[in-house]
Amino acid sequence: MHTLYTNATTPYGRIILLVAKLYQVDLELKSVAPFELPTELTKLNPFSQVPTLLLDNGDVITETPLILQAIAPQLYADNPEYNLPKLAKALGILFQGVRAISLTRLADGDSNSHPFIARSCQLLKNTLPDLPVLNADSPHWGDKILMAALAWIEFRLPEVYATLSDDNKQAVAEFSQTELMQKTSPQALEQLPSHISQL
Repeated sequence: MHTLYTNATTPYGRIILLVAKLYQVDLELKSVAPFELPTELTKLNPFSQVPTLLLDNGDVITETPLILQAIAPQLYADNPEYNLPKLAKALGILFQGVRAISLTRLADGDSNSHPFIARSCQLLKNTLPDLPVLNADSPHWGDKILMAALAWIEFRLPEVYATLSDDNKQAVAEFSQTELMQKTSPQALEQLPSHISQL
């Protein structure tokens, strides 16, 4: 069985968990704190990033889109014309959000200490209002990943999230209450399940 190194708060790890639950893929789970440079993680991924996937043959895959391909190869064949643009948008949103949060954290909470913080926040504020209308009941995996990304923005960057349309705020609120999101929530992961099947 493959092993996923992740933690309770990474939005990229949550994307992996969402897809694994959707496609009924079980993985062993290892919770790590990448900022602490744990040896268990850096031996596999010298960049100390999560998620990191250790394959059962000993090979290692990093980067969320590649991990998705490894655990659910059928994913990208599932209506790619619709889903891939949504995945791309979600990953772009998370890149800007994680950059802003990480730089703020490294600056001891001073959000004015680095120009990329303001730049990322402004790019997100430009992007969120123009997103297409989402539906919490959408069957498409691309929509689910995009709404999960927006839920993370709501938690980490509420002033940015405020620029999202009211319709999409409602969709994200409803999606956040679904069984899929509850089972992959930070609170669920804080219980340190050893496998995805325990979520």
